[in-house]
Amino acid sequence: MVELLSKVVEVSVKPLEAGDYLVVGSAGQALIERKAVFDFLNSLKGRLWDQLETLKSFEGEKSILLEGYLGFYRKRGWKEVSVLALMDRIVHRWGIPIIYTPDIRGTLTYLTWKHKSLGETERFRDYPLRVRRRDMSVEEQAIYTLEGLCGHETAKALLKHFKTLKDTIAFFDVGNPKIEEGLKDVKVGNRRIPSSTVKRIVQVVNHVFDEKMGSP
Repeated sequence: MVELLSKVVEVSVKPLEAGDYLVVGSAGQALIERKAVFDFLNSLKGRLWDQLETLKSFEGEKSILLEGYLGFYRKRGWKEVSVLALMDRIVHRWGIPIIYTPDIRGTLTYLTWKHKSLGETERFRDYPLRVRRRDMSVEEQAIYTLEGLCGHETAKALLKHFKTLKDTIAFFDVGNPKIEEGLKDVKVGNRRIPSSTVKRIVQVVNHVFDEKMGSP
């Protein structure tokens, strides 16, 4: 996909806090999570909701790009009403649109069109994944700072448990041997924080910044 896109638009490959593609232009930016139908159906049972949490915190356009034949769920024995109800929940409760493409060609066409619709930029540069509001309270700023690591709801749950941003960050020190045990009472939507999210927080909190990696 990167090779195909680079033939028609300017492309940079960098890690994102959420989503697979960050499309930028003079009129704004859009964050897109691309999922093949099979992967989408499997993720409905778990990890998708954590991804949606992070995706929702993006201050700009965001969407799920669903690639492939959706009727696949019938062949796999999925309960149709359950799949459609969950998709309805994503669109109406989470406020994240779902865009359909039949295959990789359709995905390429959509991404190229989206880039063009946002307008050409004068020159390529780094864009922030999120744009901070100027009128944040102290509590909102603390949530905003932490949600880049784990999503909005998880950030609120952690701050409620540890009370301060300082204590929350300190808890995830790589030398703390009781991280999993210490989070057993922290629930997000009646579920414990996924181990993959915990590992990611530990990794980011303890990462030694490399100025070269932060440059274009």
